[in-house]
Amino acid sequence: MNKFTTLLLSLLFSFSTLSAQESNYTVKGDSTLLPLKRIDTLKISLATNDSLVESMLNNYIVLEKEISKSNIVIFTNVNEFEKFTPKSNQKIVLINSENITPNKDANVEVIIKNDVSKSKAIQKMFGASTGTDVNGNFRFGFGRAKDVNIDYNKLSSKIDSIANASIDLDVAPGIQVLVARHGLVIFYKTYGFHTYDSLKKVEKNNIYDWASVTKITSALPALMKLHDEDKFDLDANLGTYLPYFKRGNKKDLTFRRILSHNAGLKSWIPYWKTTLRRNGSYRWWTLSDEKSKHYQTEISPDLYIHDNYKKKIYKMIRKSEVNEKYHPGYKYSGLSFYLQPEIVENISGTDFQEYISNNFYKKLGANTVGYNPLKRFEQENIIPTENDTIFRHTLLQGTVHDEGAAMMEGISSNAGLFGTTLDLAKIIQMYLWKGKYGGERYISANTIEKFTFANYANEENKRGLGFDKPKLENREDDSCSKDASMDSFGHAGYTGTFVWADPESGILFIFMSNRVYPTRDNRKLYEYNVRPSMHQAIYDAIIQP
Repeated sequence: MNKFTTLLLSLLFSFSTLSAQESNYTVKGDSTLLPLKRIDTLKISLATNDSLVESMLNNYIVLEKEISKSNIVIFTNVNEFEKFTPKSNQKIVLINSENITPNKDANVEVIIKNDVSKSKAIQKMFGASTGTDVNGNFRFGFGRAKDVNIDYNKLSSKIDSIANASIDLDVAPGIQVLVARHGLVIFYKTYGFHTYDSLKKVEKNNIYDWASVTKITSALPALMKLHDEDKFDLDANLGTYLPYFKRGNKKDLTFRRILSHNAGLKSWIPYWKTTLRRNGSYRWWTLSDEKSKHYQTEISPDLYIHDNYKKKIYKMIRKSEVNEKYHPGYKYSGLSFYLQPEIVENISGTDFQEYISNNFYKKLGANTVGYNPLKRFEQENIIPTENDTIFRHTLLQGTVHDEGAAMMEGISSNAGLFGTTLDLAKIIQMYLWKGKYGGERYISANTIEKFTFANYANEENKRGLGFDKPKLENREDDSCSKDASMDSFGHAGYTGTFVWADPESGILFIFMSNRVYPTRDNRKLYEYNVRPSMHQAIYDAIIQP
């Protein structure tokens, strides 16, 4: 056995329970190969043209197109499998529904009774939940609502009705909704179009601007991990990890209060206004409509920001007032979230994007998640947000909507992340499973509970550390379902995004839209109470014992 094979097998865990869980399956071959564990270390190809299998594989990984570069090759056709000569470092998985006995052996042969079971075979390859897991030993599964005690007809009719009515009322041109319970995705649908011209339908693989959902999915998991490693102290002050803030009116603010929006910080600063003269032209050393030596970063088509402008943003944050009226006390503020990527870099000694990608997104199989998506994806696959008429004067499609994040080269923890609905769900499900997903521990359960707890409820502050929480009272008028438990948590995004997770019921709800298209003045999403109504529909559909 060569070193590569030894390494590969060491990264995988037992597949021996598959045949016991599904009577339609027979498994032959290497029982140690599946389900796949460290998928971030693997390159997997599908050698057979099989749209059903390809669609299910895309829920877990990005397929390697060049089979010669793969270390796992999947076949669903026996004849094609028999013609293939693998390289020494390649493992072969044959999903056989043809009732043909192959003339040679695969590393693993999954024998199934019908084509419908192919999707379940793929799920088992990746260790998918069947809806009974509450410990994070599995990845997402895709199955029937009744298996997790949800009335699908009741759920789907209500969500369909709200979504279709929302589009008819111009709440947003398009919507995506995902519902999971105990790690089983039971509802995942798209509605409407990218824009109101109705030319391009919303598809599940479309990329969204997550807006403030970034607050709980970028630097925050990194800070939780660093907290686990005793490298990030919640009761340290701002200057501990950012020397620039060791003096001034924020030097004594602790991260516990800052992350809870309980430090009296200003809500936001319109950074972009400082770039303009009274006549509307750009000030020196701010913006330029041409790329040049000192203007390297494009923040929208044909608009570039000066390389040193980030320092000006830091200066504005450092000099901003601290409102004693809200200290202590709740006041939502995004200011500290612009600083968090540098905090992570200072503590970890690693580039921020590399740190969060390598420690979280790649391991989770959330491969679409990241900043500045135009560097990785075709623009037509990215949902457009606003036709910006106040700052960048162009349609924003793949450029972060938040002006401050854009001026931070697209990278902040206030906003800036883009990705698919399903990849967002993977991150939140890891939280829901108390820091574990696919059998791997990302964050300790104790730290997840600490960050999702309302630390200052005694000061009438509902917020967790970074996370939004249910209102402490008057639950009938809340951003989430009135029936979501007080242990639940989530966040909303300005562009029309929303995510909420409930450890008590096991329910995960994700709503995606571009409600700011074509203008942020469109507030119908709030006026018609769309997201809380959909969220409530899930709880109403629970089948009571």
